[in-house]
Amino acid sequence: MKELNLFQKERYDCSTFLKEIGEEGQVKLLKSRVFIVGVGGLGNHILLTLASMGVGHITIADEDIVKLDNLPRQILYDEKDIGKYKVDVAEVKIKEKNPDVKINKLCLMVDENNSRELFKDFDLVIDATDNFKSKFIIEDACKELEISFICAGVSDYKGQLILVTKDSKYSFKSLFDTLPINIEQKYIDEDKGVFPPAVALVANLTANQAAKYLLDLDDLLLDTLIVIDTRKVEINKFHFE
Repeated sequence: MKELNLFQKERYDCSTFLKEIGEEGQVKLLKSRVFIVGVGGLGNHILLTLASMGVGHITIADEDIVKLDNLPRQILYDEKDIGKYKVDVAEVKIKEKNPDVKINKLCLMVDENNSRELFKDFDLVIDATDNFKSKFIIEDACKELEISFICAGVSDYKGQLILVTKDSKYSFKSLFDTLPINIEQKYIDEDKGVFPPAVALVANLTANQAAKYLLDLDDLLLDTLIVIDTRKVEINKFHFE
């Protein structure tokens, strides 16, 4: 694709009117390839936002089914979807939302054995999982392949995200030895519960970072941990030199 067709020009005009994006940027998004690991709370919002704005090739991986207690924060799913695989439901919903987007669904867990083969042809990997083992596996694969990735997580009213590129000075793992004492290091804890607006906010900031990266926009936050507290309505940035 070298230019937008008439339908796409109308569909994406809210973005193409921005001088930093324009039609050239929108074409770049439509050519972009993103892999989202996990289509739970974070993955739902991230997927919906990126697909709506025209990221053209998105692969989603998740082996879970939809459950009743998912519904307050996983906005793609309804009661009629309970018991179905999340990737199956998400694929249908996204195709209805934006037929420009090519969705590849994988009903599986990303692990040490398949991650490198799965990620190798992508521009960006987004980690929307809820456990450290998966996050470290994703990081190791992306670092080896020199693929940029965003790691995001939410627990109770708080969340964090960080973009790591091949040029980043820090890895996600290394941050846990350098975090300020006031930042809770173990933020993934299923027993704490989660505040749905916190999920939405962290996911949208993740989508913001992803879109800026794919568009190669200025002021991308590198080597920076973004920490969100929805109870205090605070967003803090911790830059690592």
